[in-house]
Amino acid sequence: MENKIIKSLNRFKIHLNKKNVLTEAATGKYVITPIIAALAGANKVYAYTMDSEYGSVAHVVSQTNTLAEKLLVKDKISIITDLNDADLKEIDILTNTGFLRPINDDILKRLSSKCVIPLMWEPWEYRKEELDLESCYQHGIKVYGTNESNKNVRTMEYIGLTVLCHLLNNNVSPFNSNVLLIGCKRFVEPTLKILRQNVFNCSTITDYTNLMDGINDYDAIVILEHERSINVIGDKEAFIHKENINKHTIVIHICGNVNLKDAEFIFIPENPKPFGHMSFTADYVDSQAVIDLHAAGLKVAEGMCQANELKLKGAEYKLFMESNYPALSFEDSRFW
Repeated sequence: MENKIIKSLNRFKIHLNKKNVLTEAATGKYVITPIIAALAGANKVYAYTMDSEYGSVAHVVSQTNTLAEKLLVKDKISIITDLNDADLKEIDILTNTGFLRPINDDILKRLSSKCVIPLMWEPWEYRKEELDLESCYQHGIKVYGTNESNKNVRTMEYIGLTVLCHLLNNNVSPFNSNVLLIGCKRFVEPTLKILRQNVFNCSTITDYTNLMDGINDYDAIVILEHERSINVIGDKEAFIHKENINKHTIVIHICGNVNLKDAEFIFIPENPKPFGHMSFTADYVDSQAVIDLHAAGLKVAEGMCQANELKLKGAEYKLFMESNYPALSFEDSRFW
């Protein structure tokens, strides 16, 4: 993992000199965020954590410190379990990550207006219960998303690689297989690109107006709906009635609203995540996906800090961010 972090830093060239960062300390592939911030030159990194289903505080501390020691940044990172252990008025960058959510007015009113919040995802994925955007606006705190289609990020293509991996692992090879992709265009199109590069015969449904003929002709169906809560596969009211799917078909759930209980066909995973969440994320195939995404998010934070120092406003701020950084703005111009 150390080598992948260094590669990502070299690509994004993040400079957080003299900045104080508040992020999370997490387990597994998500251990990397405070490490990247420290390696990018941050003055101080506070990494907030708590006990969770993913691991105890002791486990988080051990994993974070082990990686930080290997990369010689342990002295820059303070792992905390109480936000009162950090002077929030001195925080320049607050990441919208796991343990720090929800970021509500109780936290935001304690921050300075110089603080910026990078989203490690695109603005269309915004969930109000995780971040009070109106409160950010009231307190003058800038929030920008990360462009996951940026040439150095390519999150959606990693989703395609995840689908490819599942197909091959379940003996669905390209030469004699038909695959149906169902979902929103921003997920279906990059997945289609990856599968066609690997000579799969693919069909797509992205509008749900007319069901394609021959639903029984598919060797695999992939669910990729992250925007609309329509019941894609389920009982009689669903877009596709599960009884109409051939029992030899493999259904791969990445994201989307489905009811696969008692289905006769094979489906992966056994317990699909509910709508709004993903059964398999982009880092399923390679941890580089999450490393690059979080590095890009911190690069976005660097840009917001610079834009604030330049006293940019409105459309000028948005243009600066999207022209020079892997950033995406919200549609509402108030947040530019």
